Amino acid sequence: MQLTRRTVLQAAAALAAVQAPFKAGAAETVRVDQLWPTYRDRFVHADGRVMDTGNDGISHSEGQGWGMLLAGAAGDWDAFDRIWNWTDANLRWSGAPLFAWKWDPQTGKVVDPNNASDGDILIAWALARAGYFTKRIDLVEAAKTSAVAVRRLLTDQVAGVTALLPGFTGFSKNAVATINLSYYVFPAFAHLNQVDPSPLWQTLSANGAQLALQARFGPHGLPPDWLAVHPNGQMQPAKDWPARFSFDAVRIPLYLYWAGYDSVQHLGTYQTAWAAPDAPAWFTLETGPNAEYEASNGVKSIAQLIKTHRPAGNTLWPAVKEGDYYSASLAMLSSLAAEERGAK
Repeated sequence: MQLTRRTVLQAAAALAAVQAPFKAGAAETVRVDQLWPTYRDRFVHADGRVMDTGNDGISHSEGQGWGMLLAGAAGDWDAFDRIWNWTDANLRWSGAPLFAWKWDPQTGKVVDPNNASDGDILIAWALARAGYFTKRIDLVEAAKTSAVAVRRLLTDQVAGVTALLPGFTGFSKNAVATINLSYYVFPAFAHLNQVDPSPLWQTLSANGAQLALQARFGPHGLPPDWLAVHPNGQMQPAKDWPARFSFDAVRIPLYLYWAGYDSVQHLGTYQTAWAAPDAPAWFTLETGPNAEYEASNGVKSIAQLIKTHRPAGNTLWPAVKEGDYYSASLAMLSSLAAEERGAK
């Protein structure tokens, strides 16, 4: 696709038709641009590296993508460029336009060369949004390159459906695929279809939402962090991880809601599980107890979002001011999702 200023403007208009504007504004929730300076000052290094303070200060492709997304939503283009430039310089693969998922400040280099598909999707999504919003062709081109790589290298036919593989290597063994449903960044797919037009994006979204409906286990009927899918369509929590609805899977209802999958059918099971104000940090999907400690304020922000459409300021602010990187990030994303869905 040969991009011109005119095609960028046309694509921007098309994006407005498939998703709420970049800053939809929500009167009854805290805006991302209000939360952003605190988040940036706590978690974004001067060089653009987003730091996971709950995990020895390492950096992830996921965190870089979230940082770019949030910086763009707040209109902080200096921070956006710093985060993108660091990501491109330190995480990009040499052999394919994907990004390594883990960088360690102790060694100053990538310590696991595999990618994570949600990180690649988040980076491409943030680039597409920023490119169209600022009319920067270089960002749109980078978004297209990443989107094409995700489509060609990270999707496969699994039990008759188009599935997103969690990474380039290591997630298919003896014809059984391991899927992480929290890697389906549902609200990103419409944007990726704009920079890389293909029916696969809608198919991937619909198939992922259907998998999230089917992969339900335990007393609350919740999906696991990691899901094993057999060739005959049988599904079960993947054996190499605890059978829990835990720190990964909490993102599933956030992304479903953000993309408009907000019916009781899609979200009711999460609303029920999180109904108590002291809901646990994770739920077991087999026999045994749930977590003995409460969910973080970031997770509570998601629970409020899918129930009332507006996470409360007295949950968002403590998450961003006092929580670790992950809790603060979930709170920020919940606030942005509320803005872009219009905070009904």
